[in-house]
Amino acid sequence: MAAWVTFMRPVAALWLLLAAGWMNGAVVDAKHEKKQYKELVTEMFLHAYNSYMKHAYPEDELMPLSCRGRRRELENRGDVDDVLGKFSLTLIDTLDSLAVLGLIDEFSHALQAVIRDVKVNNDVVVSVFETNIRVLGGLLGAHFTALDLKGRGYPQLAWYEGQLVAIADEVGRRLLPAFNSTTGLPHPRINLLHGLTMPMAKISDESSTCTACAGTMLLEMAALSRVTGNPEYEAKARHAMEAIWQNRDIEHQLVGTTINIHNGQWTRKDSGVGAGIDSYYEYCLKSYILLGDDEFLQRFAKHYEAIMKYVSNGPFLVDVNMNSPGKISKNFMDALLAFWPGLQVLWGDIAAAIDTHEMLYHVTQEHNFLPEAFTLDFKVHWGNHPLRPEFIESTYLLYKATRDPYYLDVGRTVVNSLQHYARVPCGFAALKDLRTNTHEDRMDSYVLAETFKYLYLLFAEEEDLVLDIDQYLFTTEAHLLPLTLALTKLPSMKRTAEGQVPRLPPHLLQCPKLFRPYSEYDEYEKLLLKQCTSPRFKLLPQLKKTKSDHPKLTLGMLDFSSEDHIAILRDLGIMVEAISGGKIQVSHMMQRAKSPADAEEGWLLMQDIMKVMSSQHNTVENSGNSINSEAAVVRLMSPVMERSEFIVGPAMFGPRLGGDNEYQISGTLAEPQPHTGCDMFTGDITGKIVLLVRGGCLFINKVHNAEKGGAVGVIIADNVDYSATNATRPFSMSGDGTNDVHIPSVFMQQADANLLRRALASHPVRVMLTGTKGGGAAEEVKQQSIAATKDPAATAGRINSAEDSHGTDTTQNLGVSQP
Repeated sequence: MAAWVTFMRPVAALWLLLAAGWMNGAVVDAKHEKKQYKELVTEMFLHAYNSYMKHAYPEDELMPLSCRGRRRELENRGDVDDVLGKFSLTLIDTLDSLAVLGLIDEFSHALQAVIRDVKVNNDVVVSVFETNIRVLGGLLGAHFTALDLKGRGYPQLAWYEGQLVAIADEVGRRLLPAFNSTTGLPHPRINLLHGLTMPMAKISDESSTCTACAGTMLLEMAALSRVTGNPEYEAKARHAMEAIWQNRDIEHQLVGTTINIHNGQWTRKDSGVGAGIDSYYEYCLKSYILLGDDEFLQRFAKHYEAIMKYVSNGPFLVDVNMNSPGKISKNFMDALLAFWPGLQVLWGDIAAAIDTHEMLYHVTQEHNFLPEAFTLDFKVHWGNHPLRPEFIESTYLLYKATRDPYYLDVGRTVVNSLQHYARVPCGFAALKDLRTNTHEDRMDSYVLAETFKYLYLLFAEEEDLVLDIDQYLFTTEAHLLPLTLALTKLPSMKRTAEGQVPRLPPHLLQCPKLFRPYSEYDEYEKLLLKQCTSPRFKLLPQLKKTKSDHPKLTLGMLDFSSEDHIAILRDLGIMVEAISGGKIQVSHMMQRAKSPADAEEGWLLMQDIMKVMSSQHNTVENSGNSINSEAAVVRLMSPVMERSEFIVGPAMFGPRLGGDNEYQISGTLAEPQPHTGCDMFTGDITGKIVLLVRGGCLFINKVHNAEKGGAVGVIIADNVDYSATNATRPFSMSGDGTNDVHIPSVFMQQADANLLRRALASHPVRVMLTGTKGGGAAEEVKQQSIAATKDPAATAGRINSAEDSHGTDTTQNLGVSQP
């Protein structure tokens, strides 16, 4: 397996800041900015939607460069055109987005246009999978949201009486012949008018379909069965899911990418979570959530355990052979796997979701968007980007689960890239090649159905929404199906293959692994509880309230030389390990705790440890107030700017800046590639001070690489603008327990680093790295530190990180001697 590094977010610290009401003015500003981006996303959505209605309707898609509609008979894009069925695809796919964004008048008009104009009996061959998720799902999502809004008293929907159900029923009936195969797996394509009847159907003889194509039918088909009373739709889709399950590799619990619909043999055995398989796994879990069928929970649990064992390689998600998963079968990842962190959120594995999402965000930052495929070292493999929604979907779900404002920053990055690189006069155009920012004349329907919907939900406050989103489940196309569907039973419907799925051990029957010890943010927990029906899962709220079965251990009592205390810490999920230099490393993982109550107690104790350590390293007493004596300064020597000094955080490794010897270093500033400094640099940095970006690897690894390249100093800029330097004390960078670096390094806030970047863009820049002794900056640091001791909440979020990682697994190097 390839070596990997950790990409994680400091979620706990951010929660702590928010819970403490830190920087009330900043919170107000953040809320205002959130509102501005919500309004911007609405404007962007309307720009795309109005362009489609003006230039393309009633055609299926908008061609945003040509400012016209895409006609099936005029285009020749191969399989891509199988989404086009002459049924006004983009309008149907967009219907419930209009509802979600609160555009009620236009939602009503669009419903009437579909009912009046759309025909689904066209003599055209379409993808069964795409027609199901986009057209059938779009009609059903619009039906349910229209009834919801009508019930809430919106007069614009008073006329609606369920007319979309008849159209959805016709779509379902025209898809049903696709399931006529030996195995029950659906044919990949069907003629809407002639079905599979040859020669009129004009369908080539295809024996294989992708796993996702066959396994992403059940949510829509089950919903259709329950609104029409016809059990056949749900039964056919269940049988297809059963066929995939029965043909999985039983030893490794993995499935392949394509399967023969006649004999169930796998025709491509690559197994991952990206293209060709992705939404099959999604529908295993979501079928349980929507329909309350334990069978699907058990299946997903087994699949998930296998994926985390064989496919997940740290934050990376690699393809392996389903029968012998010991080796990677592809040297790249594709953009469709970006949905996976969102599904992990639904499953409750928040830490793993954060890890993979952060990796994907690094790739996005490197290329402005997520390339259609990229290598394990983040290079472009396929350079196109059709404005896919999966990454922003996961961003939204992580924000919903954590309320970490970091994910708002991620969303802003996506919005800004869409505006800068994809917006054109007639909508938003896909990127043909991210490396050259050239456009492609396409705007897929999912841009309006998913991308802008998830962006809007990310920035919208609860009071902005006209629907209770928590009462719905998103399909793979982001269409809304109400959770109450589970209450609609079909008496004549039989479960397929009853008893063929073995019962799982109790530790796997968690729906999902739900516990999070952040009691101030349990909205998402309540949502998940509403969606789950298994008896074991209903015990979790009571389980969470139980107390630990050991004496409570406080920071004041803590003795690292006590075996009893170490044992208690282990029960709390806190591990204590010896590292070099006579120090110990303390880490906390909720999953390691003995019980949910222990995990919560461990998390709280870890916060106390972090607070102490954020002020313990290298402090001196001055007038009764603790100040950081090792804070450093970046002094701008040229050009002349409005600021000439920047207070920065020191490193706990390498030469000490300032001090008794007043050590300092000066040089020309450079911003080399790669910006993270996690690999060897491509240009000459000899004799220079390099400006790098946080993330991707340990702080000390960046400095090692810079020293090997000939640099004389390093400035590491934060990758998120948490605050300006006048808001927090300087951040100290810890290493890996060694101290074999010989050049100085400092940590700079993003806002300050951006000032240096602007100067560097137009002038050569020379800087000096020095200590704070005897300068105006020293007094400023002192005043900040005094203010911080008066307001402990102001320091709680800036910890001395042992590695440049982002996440809930917090690690600290504690400067205490071992017993």
